[in-house]
Amino acid sequence: MTATAQPRRPLIRWATAPFRALRYLNEELLGAGEAIARSNRFPQPRPQAAVAQAKQADQASADPASAGQVPTGV
Repeated sequence: MTATAQPRRPLIRWATAPFRALRYLNEELLGAGEAIARSNRFPQPRPQAAVAQAKQADQASADPASAGQVPTGV
């Protein structure tokens, strides 16, 4: 006798394929949900340099008239 399992009949394999696919997708979605929950549980603080750059960008976009002016010589 061999130790390998007997192959399933094609009809049974065809009938169980959607259930295997759903089980796999369910496991993937559960894993993704747990990863999202972990990342939300411990939010990372924003670096201060990024905050300063964002403020500079907001100030530059708030005053577009001065952004296009070129200083002239005496």
